[in-house]
Amino acid sequence: MNAVTEPLVSIIVPIYNVEKYLDQCVASLIQQTHHNIEILLIDDGSPDNAPAICDAWQHKDERVHVLHKTNSGVSASRNAGLHAAKGEYVCFVDGDDWVEPDFVEYMLELQAKRNADIVASLCCFTSTDFHQRTQDEVSTINPQEAMELFFYPTIELGAWNKLYRRSFLTANNLEFITDFCAGEGLQFITLAVSKANCVTVGQKKVYHYRTDNATSATTKPDVERQGIGAITTMQYICEHLDLSNPKVRKAYNWRLWSTYGYCLRQIIATHQEHVYRDLLRTCIHHRRSLALPMIAADISMKRKIIALLTFISPTVVAKLSLR
Repeated sequence: MNAVTEPLVSIIVPIYNVEKYLDQCVASLIQQTHHNIEILLIDDGSPDNAPAICDAWQHKDERVHVLHKTNSGVSASRNAGLHAAKGEYVCFVDGDDWVEPDFVEYMLELQAKRNADIVASLCCFTSTDFHQRTQDEVSTINPQEAMELFFYPTIELGAWNKLYRRSFLTANNLEFITDFCAGEGLQFITLAVSKANCVTVGQKKVYHYRTDNATSATTKPDVERQGIGAITTMQYICEHLDLSNPKVRKAYNWRLWSTYGYCLRQIIATHQEHVYRDLLRTCIHHRRSLALPMIAADISMKRKIIALLTFISPTVVAKLSLR
């Protein structure tokens, strides 16, 4: 298939403080085996040399388009990319990550199997996991099954490592909530899959998710941004998503229980128990009250044991997990 008949795929890259990793990211996109792509580099007012690096790539390859804007967060950057995108399909790549040469090609192959609105890979490479899966298993699931997998999460929660039909996103007014400072990927993906015709899932690793970026906001404990932000996201999902399916509700409860544990660890890690006394009590209450039902959840035996120990002492379990 030549570039003229290949579907155009828009790759949206939100960029902020990633000058150290940006060349590797963009180079991996330029080298895609599927050539008919547009690479949208969304500079979110980055204070480092990333804006200049973006401009340099735009001069090197006509498929690269740069949008410079004032700093307004990753959600606003992704939305700006969605508004500028012209492709039949859209995918997101974070500026400090990179992808395999067949990333787009593989995602399109999955999409073609069942004409799915959303395509995802269950797995990705990380900074400590470089091993490819020996066998790729592909399945197509309905929205309820997909929501289960994202809540648990069997599929990675972020907007990345996935492919979306752009007309589907537009028809359903699907964008990122700019008010959220954490969990924006979970909010977006769960709402999207709830409206999709189906979701096709593969297991081949084609995305490299960087876990050793010390400048990333997700690697630094922050009660307001990460802890409270994550709880706010879960409350939004509860209000805007149909959780009447028992299996989906059970999966949501597990994610909610995990989120309160995450917030509890943020408070302890930053030694701010005295600052967030009420929040601390709330987290402990929910960790304990939801612990026993988690034993019936579709989770590993290890996680069930942790749930039982959490029922006994949520604070001790949180402290042990930080060691």
